[in-house]
Amino acid sequence: MTDWQKHRRFAESMTPTDGTYRGNCPACGGNNTFTSADIDGVIVYNCYKLGCNIKGKIAVGLTAQQVRAKLRPDSKPKKAEPDTMEIPAYLVSPTSEHWNYQHFVRRWGIYNYPGLMYDVRQERVVFPILYKGRIIDAVGRAVGQRKIPKWYRYTGAADYFTVGKGETLLIVEDVVSAIVATQYLDNITAMAILGTSLTDRHIQKIGEYTKAVVALDPDAIQKTIEYRREIEAWTDLPTYAIKLSDDIKYRNAEDIEKLREIMNDPSNLHRPHGQ
Repeated sequence: MTDWQKHRRFAESMTPTDGTYRGNCPACGGNNTFTSADIDGVIVYNCYKLGCNIKGKIAVGLTAQQVRAKLRPDSKPKKAEPDTMEIPAYLVSPTSEHWNYQHFVRRWGIYNYPGLMYDVRQERVVFPILYKGRIIDAVGRAVGQRKIPKWYRYTGAADYFTVGKGETLLIVEDVVSAIVATQYLDNITAMAILGTSLTDRHIQKIGEYTKAVVALDPDAIQKTIEYRREIEAWTDLPTYAIKLSDDIKYRNAEDIEKLREIMNDPSNLHRPHGQ
């Protein structure tokens, strides 16, 4: 039996019907880097560790139970709508007297971004996260004496922060970078992952776009490449990884131009073998 056959058999044996599996890679031994999922009778598997090229699809067919479920009307449970966030009294509309707030938004050139609030208790610039026009969550950036945690989630209902309405998705390191990116790049949506890894809900949202570009901080190049491989494996979207010389919010002219080029013509980007 070849290694390729062993990997396929491993994926098939570990993946539950209609479910997902995540664990150590049988080829490279990567810790929790191997993922697989049964999607409508097709097992999709991938290892997103840098240098490991395992990925593929296995048509296993639908079980009788899956077929009956698909034929049954309203068989899929409706997703619960997230609750509207109750705005606490200490989240206020910022004024000129909130010096830390004013310094932060002017430093990064985001003072015109709509809906920003100020947390007078924890001294945070607060970015609301909307769902169908309702605030369901917010993320606050520390700007005062209290620096830990640097970013604070207020409800945890949202998995990501997005800004823009374009069909190309740009995945960046943080909320400020997402806002700054849309100031320079046309027809994009910028997404900040509110966490350290991609989840099923991230992948589901990313799959709504026509193309994805991952451009995290320069010191996170390995995570940038891992994200690209994972997104491409799960969504089949054209996905590209870009190494920046600085974080997007610093508005480096060469980085901005590089992003413009890849947005307009992906062939401008060279992807080294194995990345």
